[in-house]
Amino acid sequence: MPRVLFVCSSDRTRAPLAAALFQALAAQEGLEECPCDSAGLRAQHGQHIAPEVEKVLAERGLVPRRLGVQLLTPKLIKSSELILCMTQNQEKEITTRFVSARNKTRTLMSILRTEKDIFDPNHLSLDKFRACLEMMEPALQELVQRLL
Repeated sequence: MPRVLFVCSSDRTRAPLAAALFQALAAQEGLEECPCDSAGLRAQHGQHIAPEVEKVLAERGLVPRRLGVQLLTPKLIKSSELILCMTQNQEKEITTRFVSARNKTRTLMSILRTEKDIFDPNHLSLDKFRACLEMMEPALQELVQRLL
């Protein structure tokens, strides 16, 4: 089973949402051993995920993989077989900064063959966090189906 890494700007909103939902969807399909993690391009040591992430996940009976954020590092890149970021600009930044990420990085929405970026709900309403998660869900479902 490939190790999947979800990446956003700060690892406070989108990537933790995606990792938690992906893990739950994989488990529903019997993929219990489906390793995934999240990281941020500019995550700051000591920061925590946005409280709205915990609330939106709790509404679905889910919990975040961790409460603290994690900076994207060469070690995380190397240990991941698939890196899914939230925007096309993030994909460009990752593949420019990390040569080893070039053949395994794409946007999450590219799974659905679309160039849409996933918007950042940080500092927005709880409804925007819900909308962000709903936007990701079809791509995460498709990813799980492809891994079966």
